[in-house]
Amino acid sequence: VESACVKCGAGKYSAVVGASEGAACIDCGAGKYLTTEGNDEESDCELCSVGKFSPDLGASTDVCQVCGVGKYSDQLGNDEEADCVKCTAGKYSSTLGAASSESCLDCAAGTYAATDGNSNSSACIACPCGKYSTDEGASALDACTNCIAGKYAPGVGNNQEADCISCLAGKYSSSDGICVNECTDCVAGKFSTTTGNDE
Repeated sequence: VESACVKCGAGKYSAVVGASEGAACIDCGAGKYLTTEGNDEESDCELCSVGKFSPDLGASTDVCQVCGVGKYSDQLGNDEEADCVKCTAGKYSSTLGAASSESCLDCAAGTYAATDGNSNSSACIACPCGKYSTDEGASALDACTNCIAGKYAPGVGNNQEADCISCLAGKYSSSDGICVNECTDCVAGKFSTTTGNDE
């Protein structure tokens, strides 16, 4: 009698015809779940969606967890948190359950982030004074360029060469990467009509 046959429970399936025990029902694997009963194929198990993962076997509900901020996953059926890929250095993401690398945003020009998996823009470190960077998504301090000799930049996070201030006419500075106005007056008997002089 068909009614004496017991369905495999949710989270399980069995392709065995004439099974005589519940052990024939196999758990859906990690990264999958199955909410219905009586399934007969592994393909009946539903995959965790992109941006999610689940290490659980035999899940009878959608127990898939979202990838954390600073990470993403563009694959279906992830079975461990390690499947969530960290945003690369120079980028950050504040999106939970991000489904693609496009959620990883570049650090702004004038900043850099040497670490990966950053969760917000505060992980982007401002270029120090005396330097600037026009690069977006910079991943190292060396992306910050020294202001040339004859110029200085007092602020941090400078994002263009124009942020470097030229020494005034009649003054000069022979050092690069200067933070404050250390421009020296031309000595007696000499003059300069131009700005930004380095000697």
